[in-house]
Amino acid sequence: MADKNATRQELIIKTAMQLFAVKGSSSTSMQEIAELCGISKGSLYLVFKSKEELERSIYMHCFRMIHDPLQQEEQNSRSNPREKLRNQVEILLTHVHELRGFLQRQFQEVAGRSGDEIPEWIRKANAPLVLWFQNKLTILYGPAILPYTGDLFLFADGMIHAFIRLIFGQESPVSISRMADQLVDLLDIVAQGLLAGRQEPLIAAAVLESWLSGHEDSRRRSPLQLIKEMRTTLSSAPPAGQPTADDGLESLAILESEFLMPEPRKAIIRGMIANLQSYPAVHGELEALQKLVSPYIPNSCGFLQERGAET
Repeated sequence: MADKNATRQELIIKTAMQLFAVKGSSSTSMQEIAELCGISKGSLYLVFKSKEELERSIYMHCFRMIHDPLQQEEQNSRSNPREKLRNQVEILLTHVHELRGFLQRQFQEVAGRSGDEIPEWIRKANAPLVLWFQNKLTILYGPAILPYTGDLFLFADGMIHAFIRLIFGQESPVSISRMADQLVDLLDIVAQGLLAGRQEPLIAAAVLESWLSGHEDSRRRSPLQLIKEMRTTLSSAPPAGQPTADDGLESLAILESEFLMPEPRKAIIRGMIANLQSYPAVHGELEALQKLVSPYIPNSCGFLQERGAET
């Protein structure tokens, strides 16, 4: 009985993946999956209680397809650390090629979702991946490379995504084997250059620590979302001892208009953020806003700390 259930579960998963590759998961109904499997909808729900459960099982099926051979290569005593990394890149890209129809559609759907709609396990997948990569770097280049983990992770991640775009094309002009060779060769060059130059890492230690701990804000909001939340807070009755909301709402309106412009004016944004420091009720959203704009407007951060020091 267990074998029969496992066979039926595998049939449903593979059938759903075929439909998802063509139509996308959001446009595929459980009825369509059941019909293509040759079973009733009720029988389908005996195996998977909901479409969400089926989608999770599909993701885990894909994860195991890739993860298991990666782990086997990790345990391969005949390969040195560099060869293992190179072979693991090839294994990953080979399975991406096998699953490319399904994965391409899923990437398109995930890209169109808001942060709250993306599965939690997807949003939290970065931390173990960064830690794994950091361990690889340490083995390959020694502990001196640790401060550059974030920089090299961005480099390798960008290369992998570029290779995946090639694979998603109708005909890839480059073999997967050459892609794996190229990535590891370039990683050597970049790592050695960073160690020789001893320049300051692009990704600061605090940011890297947030990646490794998994504390990076996985529900990051856009500036317009934060402005909307602050407007809602200020529109309610202000607590005793706080100024009326009129000036704050006006500052938010100006901020909103700036972020809707093709090229927001830095001085205006800095000024409106400073004005909003008078409203403690929105300091949480304001701090999140500062973090979002700080890479582009360097002097926008520090207002909260300065205000805290004054008080």
